[in-house]
Amino acid sequence: MTSPTNYQDWQQKLYDKPWLCVLLLACAHILSRVAISSGMKWDESEQILWAQTLSLGYGPQPPLYTWLQWVVCQVLGPSVLALAVLKHGLIALTYCLAWLAGRQLLNAKGAWWVAAGLLLMPPFGWDSLRDQTHTVMVTAMTMGLWWAVLRQVRSPQPSNFVLIGVFCALGMLSKYSYAMLIAALFVASMSVGQVRSALFAKGWWLAPVVGLLLVAPHAWWLALHWGMATTETVQKMSISAEVSHLKGLGNLGKALISTMGLWLIAVGLGYRSKLWTAASSLPLPERSWALALLQRYLLLVIACLLGMVLLADVTDFKQRWMLPLVAIAPLALYVWRPALLEPGTGKVFTGLVLVFALIFLLMATLRPWQGGRKNDPDELNHPVKELAAQLRSAGYDGQGVIVGSDHMIAAMLHSQFPASYALGCTDGHLLQQCLAQAHAPTGAPLLLITRADRPALNWWDGVKAVLPQHAAPQALSIPFEKMPASATPAQYQYLRVVP
Repeated sequence: MTSPTNYQDWQQKLYDKPWLCVLLLACAHILSRVAISSGMKWDESEQILWAQTLSLGYGPQPPLYTWLQWVVCQVLGPSVLALAVLKHGLIALTYCLAWLAGRQLLNAKGAWWVAAGLLLMPPFGWDSLRDQTHTVMVTAMTMGLWWAVLRQVRSPQPSNFVLIGVFCALGMLSKYSYAMLIAALFVASMSVGQVRSALFAKGWWLAPVVGLLLVAPHAWWLALHWGMATTETVQKMSISAEVSHLKGLGNLGKALISTMGLWLIAVGLGYRSKLWTAASSLPLPERSWALALLQRYLLLVIACLLGMVLLADVTDFKQRWMLPLVAIAPLALYVWRPALLEPGTGKVFTGLVLVFALIFLLMATLRPWQGGRKNDPDELNHPVKELAAQLRSAGYDGQGVIVGSDHMIAAMLHSQFPASYALGCTDGHLLQQCLAQAHAPTGAPLLLITRADRPALNWWDGVKAVLPQHAAPQALSIPFEKMPASATPAQYQYLRVVP
């Protein structure tokens, strides 16, 4: 049996060396993702297709994630491995930046708990494993900005302003909603004397100059493509003058609770009566200004969200929108209640974090088998490698352009035929427009393909209208992976068009 002293030593090593924990967790998830399936989900597929080219913009999302994905794909190819390495590298970076932010104000144990709090927020701890990209990126930049700001207040120097400018710019290049975070943090900072003085210390101008220089190229693109970049986001927010504010407030409450609920439950179970102990034997020299900054920032965020409901008639809120705005809540908790950091506290909380880290890893690994259990296959059950093998046997050499009836089947095949150019086109009647908008090579051979589990109605009728001289598509039937033998196999139709 482990003695209390040995347990305390082990726990202290856990807090003092968080990098090892983060590295092990990231590697485990990368190995798991590569092993379980060659299929790709919605956001993953978008990245594989967008990363075929470098551009100043890629539609409704800022381009930073795709730029990084392009770099990784140059090294590892357009593959599941490339997706997993970037995704889990950014998740690991987020934990590290959260730890660094926490370390500006707290001891090693407190900083570990600040980072671990993110794992207990389902939009980060779980949803980021399933199929998130830009949310992961913007959360990393959020924690980076907090680290840079807190670092500047504690130890003012011009180099910190460069960091602030970099994180502001990279955050805006991750998600446009990052502007709300910057605004709330700036206003909260200006209301706290010590913070205000630090942010206008010698060299303050470096932050806006560096930030604007980094954002300028994409801002120019955004000005030319404003409608394309904003329409989808406005639709998702469900802005309408004919809605009930109660519905908007209810959805906002649900989004906040679902984002922080698990973490709050873990906090309640992990610290119990200590939560109501304000006094502490551990001195926090920075507590006065830090608590004021964190509390005012969170109040401003809540005020902005309420304003969106009451003044702008927003009715729909997503967990992933809430995450970057409230990701700093764990740091605020420990600054508010330093008694939680005293020796001997938080063993249950640490245990819950480790348990959920393993649960989320197991859940992520078992995802393809969930389709078999429910007899409802999804993209992770698609026999991508076998489909590619049968297409090769039928004479397809992997050259030219792959056009899928959805972007997921196109991306999955592009991962098997990296020499191709792939795109999704949901309407066969718009085949030529899709090829032109995607800047696909003109005159190249085409491979047109659909899948039965995501039907595109009248897709082949549209293709026939555009390419009347070509034969009817051929069919393939291949068993889904990780599904019972009795399950209906995957059905595909494809047509090769050689000029």
